Amino acid sequence: MKIKIKIGLRDAADRPFMGIGPAWLLRGVEKAGSLNLAARDMGMSYSKAHKLVKTLEAALGYPVLASSIGGSDRGGSSLTPRGRKFLERYEKLDAAVKAQAGKLFEKIFPGGVVK
Repeated sequence: MKIKIKIGLRDAADRPFMGIGPAWLLRGVEKAGSLNLAARDMGMSYSKAHKLVKTLEAALGYPVLASSIGGSDRGGSSLTPRGRKFLERYEKLDAAVKAQAGKLFEKIFPGGVVK
């Protein structure tokens, strides 16, 4: 038996805007330099990826991606400084909550078994 924790953030209207999927997408943009490539690597359509980013930006009230138009230099996307800081803070929260949940789980279910 094991515990699985999913950390999601919701806006004031209780609509989800951040979770592991958007976090992976933003890390993918950081790695690939492109929202389109990051989405493709995740098996996600560009339109869905774009919608996730726009939902996130609307909830936060600031842009998380900076994009440049394609052409001869091919354009691309990168995290804004605020977007990077937000992502790092989300990942820090995710890790801390999972660590604490793991400790509580082990305390309540020693060895992962029900006796």
